[in-house]
Amino acid sequence: MVCADIKYHSGESVSIEDSGAPAGRLKGATRIARAMEYDLELASDPGRSSMRDLSSVELRHLRTFVTVADTENFTRAAERLGITQPSVSIQVKELENALGAQLFSRNGPRVALTPAGRAFRDRAILALAKVNDACQAVQDTEDLVAGHLSLGVIPPLNVPWMPRVLGRLYREHPGIAVTLIEKSADDLEGTVENGRCDLGVGILSHSSPNLQYEVLRKDELVLLSAPDGPFARRRSVKAEEVGKERIVVLPESYVLRQLTTDTFRAARVLPRVALEIDTIDALLATVVSSGLSTLLPSVVLEGRESLGLRSVALDGWGTDLDLGIVWPSEGIISAPARAFAEILRETVAVKKRRKRSAHPG
Repeated sequence: MVCADIKYHSGESVSIEDSGAPAGRLKGATRIARAMEYDLELASDPGRSSMRDLSSVELRHLRTFVTVADTENFTRAAERLGITQPSVSIQVKELENALGAQLFSRNGPRVALTPAGRAFRDRAILALAKVNDACQAVQDTEDLVAGHLSLGVIPPLNVPWMPRVLGRLYREHPGIAVTLIEKSADDLEGTVENGRCDLGVGILSHSSPNLQYEVLRKDELVLLSAPDGPFARRRSVKAEEVGKERIVVLPESYVLRQLTTDTFRAARVLPRVALEIDTIDALLATVVSSGLSTLLPSVVLEGRESLGLRSVALDGWGTDLDLGIVWPSEGIISAPARAFAEILRETVAVKKRRKRSAHPG
C-alpha cells in the first residue's frame, strides 16, 4: 500500500491510491482523510473552514514543512528527507501559495516560524498522524495475515510466560513471525528505545521519559529453597537467618543481583555467597542439587514446578517489583505487537487469578 499518494480534495470524493485492501476497509481511512482536509483549512485560517482550495496540498508538502520547522534549516531538512535543498524550498513555497500565508521568516541559513506557521504546525502534525493511523487501519486485516514482531524478554520471564503466550499467538495468528531476544534488565529498555525491539517484557524501572510502562503484575523477591534446604518448610524467613546460610546468586552485572544486594543491605545483613551462576535455569538446578537457597522473583517458579523448589516469603525485608511491558512512547504500535500484548495480558491475568485462589502450602 502506498500511503504517500493520499491527497486532500475540496470536493466530496477522497482518493486513497493503491491501497491493496477491499473497499469496505477504506471507509475509516476516508473519513480520516476528509477530517484532515478540514483540519488544514482551519489551520490556514481558524476563523473560516472553507476559504481555500487545498487540492494541490500533498503529504510531501506537510512532511517537508514539519521537517523544516523542526530543523530550522532548509539544508538540514533536505538531508533528513533525502531530497535536494531546492526541492525543499519549492515545496515550502508551493504550500505557502496554497495557504496564502508566509510560514517561515528567513534570516540567513536559519529560518523561524511566523505566527501563521506556528498556527499551522500543530495542525499539520495532527494531519500526518491521522494519515499514519489511516494507513495502519488499512494494513491491519482482521486475521493479521502477516507481520513481524521483534520482542525483548528478560530471562526470569522467558520460561514462565513466553511458551504459553507465543504458542497461543501462533495458533491464533500464524502469519506473525516473531523474533524473541533474551535481554538483561539493563539492556531491555535500551533495545526498545533504539527500535531494535518493538516492545520488551521485564521488570519495569519507570525511569525513561522515552518509554511507556504497562504493569501486568506486582511481584516480590522471595527465597527459593531446595526441597531439602534449611528453609524448605518455612512460610517466611528473616534476613538474619538467611545471612547465616550460604546462597547461590547471579553475577554482579545482573539487575536481579543488584536487587538482591540492595535487599540485604537494607536489612543490614551481609550475604554469604557460595556460588555465582549466570543463567537462571542453571542457577535453579544448582539450588536443587546443592540444597542451597537463592533470592529471585516468585514468578520464576512458573513453568518450573517440576524442580520442586519452595517459595519462602522474606519476613519484613522483601523488595516489590513491577512486571510488565515496555513500550516506545512514540510511533504507531503494530498489529502484531498489539496481538501479542493482548494475549500476554490475558495469560498473566489468568495466572494471577489462579494464584489468588490457591491454598497456601
